[in-house]
Amino acid sequence: MDINKCKQKFEVLIRLTRIRLSLMVTISAITGYFLTGSNPGIAVLYLFGGVFFLATGTTVLNQIQESKRDGLMPRTNHRPIPAGEISRLSASVVTLVLLSLGTLLLSLNGWIPMALGLSNIAFYNLIYTPLKTRSWLAIIPGAVVGAVPPLMGWTSAGYSILHPHVMFIAIFVFLWQIPHFWLLMIKYGKEYEMAGFSSISKTLNEGQIKLVVFYWGVITSMFLMLFPLFGFNFRPVLLTLLIALNIGFILLFHRFLFGEKNAQTIHKAFILINTYALVVFLFLVFNAMISPQLTL
Repeated sequence: MDINKCKQKFEVLIRLTRIRLSLMVTISAITGYFLTGSNPGIAVLYLFGGVFFLATGTTVLNQIQESKRDGLMPRTNHRPIPAGEISRLSASVVTLVLLSLGTLLLSLNGWIPMALGLSNIAFYNLIYTPLKTRSWLAIIPGAVVGAVPPLMGWTSAGYSILHPHVMFIAIFVFLWQIPHFWLLMIKYGKEYEMAGFSSISKTLNEGQIKLVVFYWGVITSMFLMLFPLFGFNFRPVLLTLLIALNIGFILLFHRFLFGEKNAQTIHKAFILINTYALVVFLFLVFNAMISPQLTL
C-alpha cells in the first residue's frame, strides 16, 4: 500500500472530522464528569471516546448535509467533500462508523448518557442544521446542543441530571456559545448570506452586533457570580481569582471589540472568549476536586 496515499487519506479524515472542535466538545463533557469530584476511572475513557466519536460523526454528517453550500463559501469550500477529496457516500460510511462507536461507548456508562448523545445528534442535524437557512435564531437550538455534553459527563459519573451544579455549567455553556456564534457572523456573515444561510448581519450592522456580543459576554460573566444560587462554595482565594478572571475578561473583550482598529480584532475576541470558557472549566473542576464529595 502506498504510504503517501495512506497519509493523504488520513489527513482528509482529520480535516473531515474537525478534530479541534470535537475535542472542545469532549472537554466540555469531561468537565461535567470531574465537576462531580469523582476520581478518574474507566467511565472517563468511555465518556471521552463516546463523546469524541459522536462529535466527529455529527460534524461529518453536518458537512454531508451542507456540502453544496460549503462549496459556495471561501471559508468552507476547501473542506474535503466540496473539494472533491472524499465522496458523500464514503463520508456517510465514516459517519455511520463514528456514530456507532460513540453510541456503544456511551451506553457502557448507562442509558442516560447514551440517550443524551443520541438526542443531541437529532437536535443538531435535524433541527439546528435545517433551521440555519431560515433564521439567524438557529443559534438558540445550536447553543442548546452545546450545553448537553456537560450533562453527559455528569450522568456518566452516576449523578442526577437535575443537580444544580451541572445545571450551572450547562447554562454557562449555553450563554457562552451565543457571542461565539455572533463573532463568526461578524467575520463571515456575507459569506453565509451568499451561501443561503440566514445571518444576523442582515438585521444589524457590525457596530450593533459588536454591542450585542459585548453585553452578552458581560451577562455570561455576571452569570458566573450567581454561583451561590446553585449551591457552589469557593474558598476566599478561589473566589478572588474568579472575580479577577471575570473583570479581566470583560476589559480585554471590550478592548478587542472596540479599542483596537485592525483586521485581527474579531479573531482576538474569538480566541479570548474560547480561552475564557476553557479557564472557567478548569477552575470549576479544580474547585470540585478540593471540595467534599457530592451525594448521589
